[in-house]
Amino acid sequence: MNLIELFDSLTVPDLGNENVFNALPIPGYQFVRLAIDIEGNPVLLLSVTNKLKSIALKNFRLKYLNLTQNLKCRISENGTMTFETFTIISFNCEERHLQEYFLRISESLVKSLNSKPTQEQVIETINRFVEIFRSLTDTPTNTVQGLWSELFLIDNSRQPITLLDYWHNTPEEKFDFNSGEEKIEVKSTSNFERIHYFSSTQLTPPAGSNVLIASIFVRQDNRGLSIQQLIDNIKNKIQDDTSLTEKLNNIVCRTLGSSLEQSIKIKFDYNIAKESLQYFNYRDICKIEEVHIPSEVSDVKYKSDLTSITPTNVGNMSRGNLFRGL
Repeated sequence: MNLIELFDSLTVPDLGNENVFNALPIPGYQFVRLAIDIEGNPVLLLSVTNKLKSIALKNFRLKYLNLTQNLKCRISENGTMTFETFTIISFNCEERHLQEYFLRISESLVKSLNSKPTQEQVIETINRFVEIFRSLTDTPTNTVQGLWSELFLIDNSRQPITLLDYWHNTPEEKFDFNSGEEKIEVKSTSNFERIHYFSSTQLTPPAGSNVLIASIFVRQDNRGLSIQQLIDNIKNKIQDDTSLTEKLNNIVCRTLGSSLEQSIKIKFDYNIAKESLQYFNYRDICKIEEVHIPSEVSDVKYKSDLTSITPTNVGNMSRGNLFRGL
C-alpha cells in the first residue's frame, strides 16, 4: 500500500461541486477509497453500511481535517460515475509536504483495520485521526531542534523499535526515553559547546535508575535531513508495526503542534550530529544536589558544562533493553 502513489494517479474532477470526487479503492481495503476533491486535496471515503450509519460521532472541522458523515457523493471510479453515501475524512491544505504527511498517517491507520472492520474498529480509527490532527492547533511543546535530535537518536540506533517503544508518550515527560530502570535524555546544542540545560529531576533520578545523557551538536543545513525524512527512515526500519508508526505520528504532531507546517521541512546536518554524538553518565555531571534545594523551591533548572567530562562507552556498561538498543 502506497497512498502517495495512489493519490498521484488521481486527477482533479472536472465538475465544480464540493461533493464530487475522483476515487480509487485502496487495495485490500475495499470499504475505503482514496479520492481527490475539486481543489486537489486528498480525501478518504468510508463506505457507509447500515452499521456505519449508526456511528456515534459528530461532524467536525479542525485546522486541516474535516469529517462529514453519511454524505451522498458523486464519484468517478475507473471512468464510471456513481452516487454513493460515504463518511468523508478530508484534508484541506494545498501544501504538498503536508498532504503527504496526511497520506502517510492515513496509510498506517487504514492498515490497523481488517478487511471487514467492526463498527467499534471504525470508530476507534476515526477517533485516532481526530486525536492526531487536533493537536495541530496547539502550542508547540518542544523546539524543532529538540524533536529532530530525538528522532536522530532513534534513526541512528541499532534497534529503532526498542527506542521508539520506550520514547516518551507525551513531550512533557522528564526523560525522552524511559524503560523504568534505564533512562535516556537527549541534549542538543547549535553552538558546538557541550553546555546543556538540565532540570534537577533529570540529574537526580529515583534510586535504582541509571540515566544516560546523549549530547549532540546540530547545525541547520538545507542539504541535511528534515524531520519528515527522519520519520520516513524510521518507518522503513520498523516496517509494518502499526502501533509504533501511530505512536511516531502522534508524538510528532503533539510536539510540533501549530508549527508543523513550517517545522517539518527544516533540515539539520545528519553527519555532524552522528560525529558529535557522545553519551555521559548522569553521575559524572555537575549538579545541584537535592539537599541544597529548599522544599519550597520546585522546577529547578540550570546549565552544566560537560566539556571536561569523559564520555561513557555504552558498550562497556551493564545494559538492559533500552541501553542495548543504542
